[in-house]
Amino acid sequence: MDAVDDLGDAIDVTRDLLLPIRPWLWLKLAIVVLFVTGIGLGGGIPSDPGIVSETEELAPADPAADPAADPMAEPLPDEFFAIALALVLLAVLLWLFFAIVGAIMEFVFVESLRSNDVRIRRFSRENLGRGLRLFGFRLLVGLLSFAVLAVPAAAIVLTASGTEAILGSFLLLALVGIGVGLVYVIVMRFTSEFVAPIMLLESRGVLSGWRRFWPTLTGNWSEYLVYLLLVWILQLVVNIAAGFLILFALVLVAIPFVILLVLLVMLGEIGFLLAIPVVLLGVLVALLVVALIQMPIRTYFQYYALLLLGDTNRDLDLIPDQRAAARDDDERDGRDGPISAGREDHWEADESESDRRDDRDDEGAIWDDSDPWDDSSWDDSSDRESRNENDAGDWDVFDDDREANEDSDHDGDDEDGDDRDERRGW
Repeated sequence: MDAVDDLGDAIDVTRDLLLPIRPWLWLKLAIVVLFVTGIGLGGGIPSDPGIVSETEELAPADPAADPAADPMAEPLPDEFFAIALALVLLAVLLWLFFAIVGAIMEFVFVESLRSNDVRIRRFSRENLGRGLRLFGFRLLVGLLSFAVLAVPAAAIVLTASGTEAILGSFLLLALVGIGVGLVYVIVMRFTSEFVAPIMLLESRGVLSGWRRFWPTLTGNWSEYLVYLLLVWILQLVVNIAAGFLILFALVLVAIPFVILLVLLVMLGEIGFLLAIPVVLLGVLVALLVVALIQMPIRTYFQYYALLLLGDTNRDLDLIPDQRAAARDDDERDGRDGPISAGREDHWEADESESDRRDDRDDEGAIWDDSDPWDDSSWDDSSDRESRNENDAGDWDVFDDDREANEDSDHDGDDEDGDDRDERRGW
């Protein structure tokens, strides 16, 4: 199943991108992930900026908790309302900023993983329109999800006859809210992980991207169901481990800043003024540490989604080169067996070739019957014995000749002695 096999391939692709460590690439990817994840521990699950707990917002006030206004209480100053309104507006503006930039960074992130190169400004300019459309889609889905729960909750509060009826209706509404929230999370995940890459690949809008993705999703629904289950389980485990790591890293980062702040506070009023930039710097460093830890996790899950998308539809493969490289590495490591099978074929070919050579040897087509590598050619024991016998025979002949010569010499000596005796008168 591709949804299972791609888990290992995603590790290989992520490793090829992030190792060896290139500090500048890690830093830029961490900045991108900082906006993509919404500065949290979501691990790639888009956060819901629009839905709040309707049971808390629209719950009826307790009559006992609403006493009459105390005439002795001092009215709140006008500056309080102005400050509160300013803070609310600031929060809304910050949310809009991070939501829009986060939508644009979705495409920057995918393009960076696709090209193995991080170009934040260039990719942002190229995907500005897509990012705005993605932000609009997210905002619309969030508002619709909020309306699905908020409208019935308001109707319950306005039409309920008593507290018990309200509580019973809200319990039923909470169950509906769980289903709506689940659908919302799935839609947001599929939009970020699959539809956004299709928008980037084929220059489509959000709805057009969903229409393009829908046949692939319905035709391979089991693959994507397994994908969802595996992602949720893995993210639960990984985020727990990452949470401990982040906590430990933040403690280490906070130690020098806390010491510096204590020293600044001891300086008096000027110290409080100097502490403001120190606090801001500490917050930025903390966010960067969180992003650096989250970046490999978010990269892995995005690669996992891209691999599954390409496996279920080859026309939507954004990373064919990374996929091929990762699976070539798997084959060289012997994980899938093609290399070992190739080696067996190689040896079988060698054996068949040797058999053919043996057949040709038997037929005498190429080689003669004598085998130069026969053991008899190397067994010189018989030769040594024959040579010893010949040598012994030669020595026997030589001994016979020598004895014959000696006998002849003795005979000659006897004849010479007789001659000498005759001449001497003997």
